[in-house]
Amino acid sequence: MVLGLYGVKIESMAHSVEELYTKTKVIHEKAIELHRERYRVQGTYDKDRCQFLLDDIRSLARDVDRGLVDLDRDFSK
Repeated sequence: MVLGLYGVKIESMAHSVEELYTKTKVIHEKAIELHRERYRVQGTYDKDRCQFLLDDIRSLARDVDRGLVDLDRDFSK
């Protein structure tokens, strides 16, 4: 349970462990996409696309780092 201002229960802000796992999975998939774009066989790459993917990965990583996780929340709730 997460308590907000004045002790009001706030559940929507906290993620479940399953949601945390899903975010880390997305980070992994985007990192693979970034790697493939950056190290193409042709030797050239789309710098803007790489920067977009990197920014997206960093944003998701910040959310994982700073986000709340409700360990008491049941699976699939």
